[in-house]
Amino acid sequence: MQVLKTETPNINDRIEQFEGSIFLNVGKQIQRIPLKRIEYIKGYGDYMKVKCKERSHTVHVTMKNLQKILPSTDFYRVHKSYIIRLDKIEKVFPKHVEIDDTNIPISRNNKQELLSLIPWVK
Repeated sequence: MQVLKTETPNINDRIEQFEGSIFLNVGKQIQRIPLKRIEYIKGYGDYMKVKCKERSHTVHVTMKNLQKILPSTDFYRVHKSYIIRLDKIEKVFPKHVEIDDTNIPISRNNKQELLSLIPWVK
């Protein structure tokens, strides 16, 4: 009897397969959310509202843990309660940014770094 050996993909192959998405506990299910759809994330203690263009998802995760898995090239924490997707910014004001007609506050400490991350002509 001959045994067929099947290869299981290594962890790097599996990560690459899901690149561009995160999986979050939404209610009683684990849901895949493409990163490009996320506009911003608002914190409510240990719960986060992940705002996408078409809908919002409320998930039980800390801001710190969520910030660790999001790519820092695309997302920036502008305030203790907000992480934004940089390419979704429509306008920058002295104390807030606008994303999809929503005003999101910028902390004084984060404003200069935010301005250095976006391409703008001075």
